Amino acid sequence: MVRRGDIAGRRDVLTRFLKGTIEGNYLALSDAARAKDVLAKELKITDPKILDITYNDFKAQSPTNIEISEPGAANILAQFPGGSQRVEDYVDASLLAALEREGYFTAMQQKYRR
Repeated sequence: MVRRGDIAGRRDVLTRFLKGTIEGNYLALSDAARAKDVLAKELKITDPKILDITYNDFKAQSPTNIEISEPGAANILAQFPGGSQRVEDYVDASLLAALEREGYFTAMQQKYRR
């Protein structure tokens, strides 16, 4: 979560953060063994079956380009009927759109063969 003012004022920092997050996601989705090593270490998972379940859950729920699911966001907003129900009032995808325009996602797809 980021304040709108920070999106404008710290765009370069946020873009670097997103690039790192996105590349990490691509790496994790393309190299299961490495991703499982990280999950095991960071989450202290020692049971191989639990590790497989955790990784498979990550794969199933993690969009490669970390894009927001509009239906998912709308579902969350529906749980709070007192506020705006417009996803665009809460989600600013301009940084992801800029990365798309500059070819970052294409470069990641080529690098990680996805």
